[in-house]
Amino acid sequence: MTPNRLLLAATITLFAGTAGAQTLQSRVAAAGDGPVQFNFASRDGVCGNGHSFYRVDDDGWYQTSSSSGINFGNSDGMRSELCGRGPVRVVITHAGRDLVKVETNAGTLVKVPEDGRDLGTVSAKEAAQYLLSIAATAEGRPAREAITPAMLADSATVTPQLLALAKDPTRSRDIRRSAMNWMSRRKAEPNGVGAAGIAKALNDIVRSREESENIRQQALSTISSMNRGEGIPTLIGFASDGDKWIAKQAMQTLARSGDPRARQFTRDAVKRNDLPDEVRSEVIRGLGGDYATGADYRMLRELYPSLNNDRDRDAVITTLANAGGTENANWLLDLAKSPTEPIARRRRAISALTKFDDPRIKDALKGLLEK
Repeated sequence: MTPNRLLLAATITLFAGTAGAQTLQSRVAAAGDGPVQFNFASRDGVCGNGHSFYRVDDDGWYQTSSSSGINFGNSDGMRSELCGRGPVRVVITHAGRDLVKVETNAGTLVKVPEDGRDLGTVSAKEAAQYLLSIAATAEGRPAREAITPAMLADSATVTPQLLALAKDPTRSRDIRRSAMNWMSRRKAEPNGVGAAGIAKALNDIVRSREESENIRQQALSTISSMNRGEGIPTLIGFASDGDKWIAKQAMQTLARSGDPRARQFTRDAVKRNDLPDEVRSEVIRGLGGDYATGADYRMLRELYPSLNNDRDRDAVITTLANAGGTENANWLLDLAKSPTEPIARRRRAISALTKFDDPRIKDALKGLLEK
């Protein structure tokens, strides 16, 4: 076992309570080949029908792997009616010494004989630590599958183990990404790592040149997704970093944010002369995204004459066309008529105007096309 793996196992043992974790592990091992099931109390915000779907923290529906081919309705309303509060039921399948699958069910407790020997109800904390030990030591898909049910366990402290998983370079990319995501969602847990500790760990991953860009990007995205905006100051700091990769990724992430601090920062940044062109076009598109205001569109229209490359100009044209509105339509129409604009860009404006369902614009386009 590598030093990192040993450290991770030690971390999990520290928080698990050794006797309890070994007891559940030994009981599962004693079941032999095939599936074995057990259940434990779920945390607040978890519901399901016990066999085919469940919901966590109001963030969407999860379909269990055992529900393939089961039609439980396409309506969220129908699912809500069937989504009952209840325990988490986990099914673990071994083939010899190999762990084959970890399945998660939640909500109304449904005992399924085909899911193997039933160990009954176990401690939620014990179950969470046992499942996280699987995530830390198993290989392939079962290791990743073991993380989710651990996150659903009532009163379990999980962020220390998630932090160890996120930092472990021997774990797969999917496991580390899942650990980062859940770590940010559980940042407020009692006796956990805490938001500040999580932000620092993610900051270290972003800045590490030894990490892959994929992992660094995930860490940066996780910082931005902290739902109370704790990561915005860190991202703003990244945007001015001497590492061009970090600065570019942070700027693009800030441009897509709805946080007022991020919006103001990107409004100021897009006007800077030292902003790389490839970054500026991303910022332009971000400013015209879901959180755009009329002032943002006006700023982009006013910015257009000072832009010095076609990529940025096209980004403004596309952004304003997608936004719609009379003022944007009039601006694009003036651009299409302008004798000082190159033919190619005038055609680009005309193409953008075809998105507007305005009789006045359509009449003006006919005249332009005839010319």
